[in-house]
Amino acid sequence: MRLAIFGGTGQVGRQLVQQALDRKHKVTALVRDPARAPVHDRLRIVQGDVRDARAVQKTLTGSDAVLSALGQRRLRGVTVCTDGMRAILPAMQTHGVTRLLAVSGYGVADSRHHGVYVTSLWLMIRSIMRDKERMEELIKGSDTRWTIIRPAVLTSGPRTGGYRTGTGLHLAYGSKVSHADVADFMLSQLTCDDHVHQAVAIRS
Repeated sequence: MRLAIFGGTGQVGRQLVQQALDRKHKVTALVRDPARAPVHDRLRIVQGDVRDARAVQKTLTGSDAVLSALGQRRLRGVTVCTDGMRAILPAMQTHGVTRLLAVSGYGVADSRHHGVYVTSLWLMIRSIMRDKERMEELIKGSDTRWTIIRPAVLTSGPRTGGYRTGTGLHLAYGSKVSHADVADFMLSQLTCDDHVHQAVAIRS
């Protein structure tokens, strides 16, 4: 498949790019710093910002599916996921691309509950959680065949394939999952319709 990947130099994004190439997909990745991206004959790099509609359009040209691993480490004024999706969704419509897989966060939208773990997330990283929640609203209101992925605490562990997923899966403080396993699950959904129009939690 021909994949457009956003957030390709982040922890999950790097795994998405490498595993997609390992699976013989052709990848186009939008990155701000091309020096942080690998070199591969099936990888096309577009330099730019996800908020730039022209760069997003260029990234999506000729693609069969979109994978988003957008995110930001700062704790205040975070809008990259919302802003990015505002550019990505119209570009998908323009190019006739319907399949979308996006990393969000556990504890937003219908996964927000009053447990200690989720309450703590909203206290510590409220701006990030709001950004993810607004992104989900945009995705769910779109005409795409979307799947939202809500991971547990992310780690740098190896790809195991031994993770659990589910729309009602409960995550707590001890729940973890590797960046590599999140990428593995996302790529597995490219040829699977089991979770279309679902938000799925994932943990080891």
